[in-house]
Amino acid sequence: MPKSNINKNNYNNLLKLALVIVLILIQGFIFVDTWIHSYNLILRFPYILKGNIFLMIVYMLLSYIFMMFFDCNNLTEYRPAYLIFSETLSIISCNILVYLVIIIPAAALGLMPIAPMIIMTIKDLIVIIFWVMLINVIFKKVIPPKEVLLISSKNSIDNIIVKFSKRKDLYNIVKTIEFDTNNLNNIYKECNQYTNILIGDITSEARNDIIKHCFNNFRSIYVIPKISDILLKYSEDILIFDVPIYLSTNFGLSLEVKFFKRLSDIFISLFVLIVFLPIWLLVSLLIKIEDRGPIFFFQERVTIDNKLFKIIKFRSMKVSNNDEVVPTIDNDDRITRVGKFIRKFHIDEVPQMFNVLVGDMSIVGPRPERKEHVELYTKEICEFEYRSKVKAGITGLAQIYGKYNTSAIDKLKLDLIYIKKCSFIFDLELILRTIKVLFIKENTEGFDIKTQEYIKCNAR
Repeated sequence: MPKSNINKNNYNNLLKLALVIVLILIQGFIFVDTWIHSYNLILRFPYILKGNIFLMIVYMLLSYIFMMFFDCNNLTEYRPAYLIFSETLSIISCNILVYLVIIIPAAALGLMPIAPMIIMTIKDLIVIIFWVMLINVIFKKVIPPKEVLLISSKNSIDNIIVKFSKRKDLYNIVKTIEFDTNNLNNIYKECNQYTNILIGDITSEARNDIIKHCFNNFRSIYVIPKISDILLKYSEDILIFDVPIYLSTNFGLSLEVKFFKRLSDIFISLFVLIVFLPIWLLVSLLIKIEDRGPIFFFQERVTIDNKLFKIIKFRSMKVSNNDEVVPTIDNDDRITRVGKFIRKFHIDEVPQMFNVLVGDMSIVGPRPERKEHVELYTKEICEFEYRSKVKAGITGLAQIYGKYNTSAIDKLKLDLIYIKKCSFIFDLELILRTIKVLFIKENTEGFDIKTQEYIKCNAR
């Protein structure tokens, strides 16, 4: 049985890789066909066979890089519509770059016609749609939802089940075990009956024993990490002795990363504010027309080193004389009609580019929290202080993969992963992925009215 599980996983991974290669090859042939019949003939010195093959390889490599940036390789994790959207962003970005960097410079005289590139992109999109439909049919037949055994504390089982129930097409929690130090032997027996084991909130010692047991018996182990796991995972390897050492520090970002972050912050904020100025003026006018209230909303937030600053947003809620801040809930009647639209597409956050420009915020970083929330979260989770090592950001790992109503502890874990992995390339990747978030309704969900006490801290 264990060997068959290994072979099945290897087969599934090979199938995914083969499907990705097929898509990239088709896109490569579409590109080289467009190049040969629409651009190569225009050149004073047309490329020959080797040159055309080289361009095709370069294009396919760029296509693959953009697929990774937009997280398109996770074929089974995303629903068809979401995967189509991701692939669309990927191929459009790739084609724009190829046109600007390869096709235009290749012309000795003037600009190359853009119409063939548009036609090529349309062909790519048609291929993507059929490709996603095909893999959806294949994976439904070949890769059924994984049956999972959940082992966790009584307090966190319901929360985990709720999260996993949103993707029943991928995971099916068929049995749960409330962890108790006295039932380890029974847990081992249950683990032997399932291929996929999900470990939640249990003691570190017991978790280590269960992981080793499952690993030894060829089980797939899913672990919801503790904060210490994240700090350790993204440590630096030191291999100068005959024993491996992990080095984990809390010094914040390096000077090199800070420099490139600041440069990109200035460039991107200016670009967004200037290029899309007509849209921002229209939004301002609509907000003013609806209820004659102020266009902007100001609120004190916390950034690097727990410094306070005034965040600026487009106002999306009705003007209130009540100073008490109440979390937004689903279908909140305080949100204006214009507010519903700008919140849906995160347009309300655009004025934060001014905060980025003056240096209070960064494009990428932890979500800027209110001072009261920071103090409350820190009392509940002492590690919440760690996220103050970087500037607050408009987007970030927690903003992309979390939701407005994601718990504080889960957002903290995502923020810490970002801080430990932070680099110019990682920032660029998150900025590209943010484009997808603009069209995801779930990321703007408010708190369920039945769960107003939304600050839940799982065991660390």
